[in-house]
Amino acid sequence: MEALRASDPRRIGPYEVLGRLGAGGMGEVYLAEVRGGPRLAVKVVRSEHAQDRTFRARFRQEVRAAQTIGGAGTYTARVMDADTEAERPWMATEFVDGPNLRDAVLDHGALPERAVLLLAGAFGEALAAIHAKGMVHRDLKPSNILLAADGPRVIDFGIVRALEATALTNTGAVVGSVGYVSPEQIRNGAQVGPPSDVFSLGAVLAYAAAGREPFGEGQDSVILLRILTRDFDLSGVPEGLRGLVESCLRDDPADRPTPAEVVEAAGHTARSLRKAMGPGWIRAEPEAAPEPGDDARWVPEPESGERPSRVEYVAPVTVPDAPAPVTDHLVTMTGPAAPARSSSSRRALLRALAGGAALAAVGGGVGGWLWLREPDPGKGGAASGASGGRGSASPSGSAGKAVRASILWRAATGKPSDTLGPCAALAPDGGTVYVAGADGSLRALATDGTQRWRLTLSNAEYGSVSSPAVSSDGTVFVAVGPQQENGGSGRLVAVGAAGRSRWTKDLPGNYGYEGPVTAGDLVLAGYGDPLGSTGGLRAYDTTGRTVWTQPMGGGPDVAALVVGKVVYVGGYDNYLHAFALADGHELWRTRLDSDVARPAVAGNTIAVGSNDQNGYYLYGLGTDGRRTWKKEGRGGGYTSYTTAVGSVFLAVNGTRLMATGSDGTALWTYRGNAPVTDPVTRDGTVYLRCGTELHALDTKGALRWKLEVGDGGDAQSSPVLAGDRLYMAASDGLIAVRLST
Repeated sequence: MEALRASDPRRIGPYEVLGRLGAGGMGEVYLAEVRGGPRLAVKVVRSEHAQDRTFRARFRQEVRAAQTIGGAGTYTARVMDADTEAERPWMATEFVDGPNLRDAVLDHGALPERAVLLLAGAFGEALAAIHAKGMVHRDLKPSNILLAADGPRVIDFGIVRALEATALTNTGAVVGSVGYVSPEQIRNGAQVGPPSDVFSLGAVLAYAAAGREPFGEGQDSVILLRILTRDFDLSGVPEGLRGLVESCLRDDPADRPTPAEVVEAAGHTARSLRKAMGPGWIRAEPEAAPEPGDDARWVPEPESGERPSRVEYVAPVTVPDAPAPVTDHLVTMTGPAAPARSSSSRRALLRALAGGAALAAVGGGVGGWLWLREPDPGKGGAASGASGGRGSASPSGSAGKAVRASILWRAATGKPSDTLGPCAALAPDGGTVYVAGADGSLRALATDGTQRWRLTLSNAEYGSVSSPAVSSDGTVFVAVGPQQENGGSGRLVAVGAAGRSRWTKDLPGNYGYEGPVTAGDLVLAGYGDPLGSTGGLRAYDTTGRTVWTQPMGGGPDVAALVVGKVVYVGGYDNYLHAFALADGHELWRTRLDSDVARPAVAGNTIAVGSNDQNGYYLYGLGTDGRRTWKKEGRGGGYTSYTTAVGSVFLAVNGTRLMATGSDGTALWTYRGNAPVTDPVTRDGTVYLRCGTELHALDTKGALRWKLEVGDGGDAQSSPVLAGDRLYMAASDGLIAVRLST
């Protein structure tokens, strides 16, 4: 990290800038933090891109998709926050303390064969996750890969696609990095889909294994010609890796392996990768298990200064991303077993790195790698404590407080859908739990976790399935995002209790849809196009008949809220709208400063979050739509949900849960050491996921207890309460927790 220059910002949105991490063709990168929160890497877009309106719209869309990728147990750095409306747009990702692959090879030479195979497996998993969201990285290169203590991380996915929309490239161009672009990125009019990333992965693996560029050095035009003519040098790649690298570098995209096949060819599975990605993973041989009481960890040496990115180049225009093939998930069930516990020492390690823990060099092993020892428990320092808030202690309790919850069962139904909103919905009699999967399915589970049925609703992974909603007659509704093969429109699907589709309605627009909302005999679904001015809200009855349609200046970005006879919905048009539930006529609309999130209502006050170029805000409005107050730093941004608990409003922003009174008074802030979900409340207790734990707070923000529940994967959904049970998303399905009274 470098010291800040005179021209560098001292504050970006709500974050205090601590130092300068680097720069590239997209913009500058800074280390920043919110007081008491984790450190983040914040990338600020260059002013020439920021002035292009089309870039902003595409950047907004790509950042939102990127926010659903990554997190604990993955090999991608999660996008934690962003402001696409700032004077210079920015996005904040998890801070990964470690060198990028390019610098590691320049400083220490080629990586051992074992480490390259681990990289291949990890990158295969990372690309599969990125492609599953309908995204293509487009700029996979050594400088976009960070080497952390617990494994590598891919960064900057989704950014290059935004650059393709700028005035710079509107004449027919995309952006890539010389030496790592695929042949189809160079050829005019060719399709760039997931196989393009696999080609780039092959070049990256060749660089890591041989310590030199596979297509050599020289003028850009010469390197591009070598790519088109397959003139690469793999003489330095070990024999055990050459077959995998060559298969990735095949000229025909259809002949390249899929990311899943790359993982298999590397000799790994998801389980074996997790087991191998521990201390010393980058060494030639696995590190021997430490002696009892020895908590030393291997970590790469951080960069000592800024290094510019490799030269970027402008290539001919390409067509939009192609969806990745659907892989069916095997449904397995687990009984009421103890949760799989994530390694708290790794989380503590990364916090120690972010906090500047001392490093001491030792001999042996790969030159240039250092030891780090975590602070002793109870002696303070950034590494003490497990993930959670306010001095959390053990994973099973807090400060000796009894945990009033236990895990009933885990249903391994596959990776959950990544949309916002509740993680599940219940039948009117409470006897069936409905969950949506990232594989495009809707599943029905019995209350003991066994599967009753599964219905596939999307054959393309680009078409995500929203959180379900259930009407009083037992019909289940989900919104299915747009799929390229049906022209870009989404669908509202009604499913009967027996698992058969009853009817389907097309929803205009070309972006992912949040969950529908049921109200009496109506179901409400939003639609729209964030790149244009179309959008609105549509009401159907349970037979599929359109009851009313209310256009808006921009599509709603979150689900509608129904309170009594009024529907509240915010959207890309910067307005909060109030519609009559019965016929949809507009009661009022109030303009805010940017895109409008999902509001909450408490008495005669409406609270809603938004953000502009200056920060995040929570607005207070009367039920007549008149603005009464605006509080900086209390809102969760335009994709957030605000929750009402009595006369108190709760909003989530990253790792913080903030409570604000109905008059705008800041009441308290709960700070976690991991991102928190939107909360649910009952009987004076607030429940939310924080990293791998379920936290229970009192109404003053004090931690009552916490329970280790395991990795939630990419899921951002909120828990669901039903009687004495609480349902939560897991990385591979759904968890049922029994709450004790």
